[in-house]
Amino acid sequence: MKIMKIGTLFLLFFWQPVLAVVPIQLGEIEVKLDVTAQPRIEIEKPTGGWYHNIKLSHNPENIRLFQAEVPVRVKLRRQDGFKVSIKAPLILRQETKLAHSSQHLFSPAKISWGKDRANIKLLSATPEVFTVNNGTASLTSADYLLHISALAPSGQGTAGKYHGKLTLIFETNS
Repeated sequence: MKIMKIGTLFLLFFWQPVLAVVPIQLGEIEVKLDVTAQPRIEIEKPTGGWYHNIKLSHNPENIRLFQAEVPVRVKLRRQDGFKVSIKAPLILRQETKLAHSSQHLFSPAKISWGKDRANIKLLSATPEVFTVNNGTASLTSADYLLHISALAPSGQGTAGKYHGKLTLIFETNS
């Protein structure tokens, strides 16, 4: 009887390491992954990139009126609208080489933004809100028009090159 007990203990003792080596199959584990992207806005030319300089041309009907109109694409991620404002008024200044000569200035430029010419809004430091039809996609894009116009100074010595800097501020609505 003692031999049988010793044999049974012997088998159990050596059998346990064998059980520990046998891997247990768990099968496949599926994990659902949700990615939440932060609200995002991208502004670019419809062909990609950005405008480094915009040239204003005189209007044939009013030679003092200079203007430009450029298309701009707005891409929004998980947003249904955005705000646009200008940082500071656009003042076009005459380039002069002489420090003591007075600079001529255009009237403050009118900056407008909209889906088309019929639905264009005048921009200022107060943000204007625009909405887009986002449909079912998380990334939407819409094309807009940026319109700039300013009156040239009158009088003598106004001919020459003029320059200015326009800073637009784009923000998502949320």
